[in-house]
Amino acid sequence: SRLALKHKTPEVHLKYAMFLEDEGKFEEAEAEFIRAGKPKEAVLMFVHNQDWEAAQRVAEAHDPDSVAEVLVGQARGALEEKDFQKAEGLLLRAQRPGLALNYYKEAGLWSDALRICKDYVPSQLEALQEEYEREATKKGARGVEGFVEQARHWEQAGEYSRAVDCYLKVRDSGNSGLAEKCWMKVAGIYGVPAG
Repeated sequence: SRLALKHKTPEVHLKYAMFLEDEGKFEEAEAEFIRAGKPKEAVLMFVHNQDWEAAQRVAEAHDPDSVAEVLVGQARGALEEKDFQKAEGLLLRAQRPGLALNYYKEAGLWSDALRICKDYVPSQLEALQEEYEREATKKGARGVEGFVEQARHWEQAGEYSRAVDCYLKVRDSGNSGLAEKCWMKVAGIYGVPAG
């Protein structure tokens, strides 16, 4: 009979933890979730309440597999506030560069998406560059400015061949002044004297 009761102990702790959570007594609920052998439930409780510090503390101490989930949840919160730098840092700590890449793409922040891709997922860089170029072409004049911005980014990154490719795409834009500036940049990259 006592053996049967001992077997039920974790279930009792779990039900009590859920009761405490419903009552808003999160610290007490945390202790009961841990006694029930369900630390992940405590982590999820804190994530749901956006208490990132507590979620991280419990995850690190009792459920290391949840640490990445906490960081991703925290990153989502940062993204909702348009704090892309903070979100990026959290996603990289969670070893989820692909998520950072996707969030930047969705926000139209292509230079950041390409930077993350180059640094953390280089195998996808060519495909992402092609996707970016298709998007820029669809956007017309804004796309042309995007090509120039991307070309500058590639140039700063030492990717001169890609920079030249982007600058050369501007020539068909109908903006002759901008096209001329881009030709001058290409000439400068190749070391050809201007004029």
